[in-house]
Amino acid sequence: MTRTTRLLVTRRDPHTGAYAPVGELTRDPQTQRYAFAYRPGVTRKLPGLPLGTVSTSDVLFPLFGHRITSPRRADHGDTLGLLDLEPAAEPFEVLERSGGRSATDTLELTPIPDPGPFEVHFLVHGIRHLDEEEQARIDTLEPGQSVTLTPEPDNEVDCLAVLVTDDGHRLGYVPRPLLEYVRPAMGHPHELTVERINSPAAGFHMRLLVRLAGHLPA
Repeated sequence: MTRTTRLLVTRRDPHTGAYAPVGELTRDPQTQRYAFAYRPGVTRKLPGLPLGTVSTSDVLFPLFGHRITSPRRADHGDTLGLLDLEPAAEPFEVLERSGGRSATDTLELTPIPDPGPFEVHFLVHGIRHLDEEEQARIDTLEPGQSVTLTPEPDNEVDCLAVLVTDDGHRLGYVPRPLLEYVRPAMGHPHELTVERINSPAAGFHMRLLVRLAGHLPA
């Protein structure tokens, strides 16, 4: 399976929770150069990334680079450990796993798999909205354990929502921007496994990291 070279950048509405695509951040696997292009129709630019052009750079754009813990910080290794990454992990890989969340805006990055066999990791969303018993079940999981993708058509906020479940028990949700790729993949053989469980002290958004391997139709 090829490594992810494209990340979808979305902006979440803080009032409705809805996600809107903003653009794509890519990395050329040969030259290692980065590029950012806006999705059609976007009229609100991001800092340092002008509208109407494809921005390119030999280094990661500051808007995204600031979302990665500096290797000079003492907690760098611990922070990457929460994502099940080595301290020497590449910035693009860190963004792919972490989602690049920041306290200063509502941007989020998610991997865009290409058609064919794929593998993505993602942090399970919505854990803060589970009850105490459901949240406690996360601590009973084991790395490598199989869990399940379960559609939730009766979800009052989003009828396309997909749960991550363990024997019918809710563990959280697939990130909304990933549904464009996860839902088609659910119609083909796939495997969803627990990659890492972090303590509640890490925060709800870092509690559960899972790995999805499957096939994305063209």
